[in-house]
Amino acid sequence: MKNKLVRTQFVIMKILETSKATNYMRATTLSEIAEKEGRNKINTLYKHMRGLENNGLVKKGAKFERANAYYLSEEGLKLLKKYENTEERTDEE
Repeated sequence: MKNKLVRTQFVIMKILETSKATNYMRATTLSEIAEKEGRNKINTLYKHMRGLENNGLVKKGAKFERANAYYLSEEGLKLLKKYENTEERTDEE
């Protein structure tokens, strides 16, 4: 999975990037991510976040009240750049 993401994981990572959650103190909670993502429940996002965390793409940051917060690791930032630099492919190719 290190080089492949499902769409929800990509969306989570993009939200972290646009929120500038790239270090321990700028971490974002799942509630904040869910609010911006707007489709999935927090439990679903948590499962995807655990996968991203287990693969070293995100890390836990400073807690906000009782909630865990997350930020993109260096490896996560590199993977996002890789995906953004890839041209879109269609089924016709």
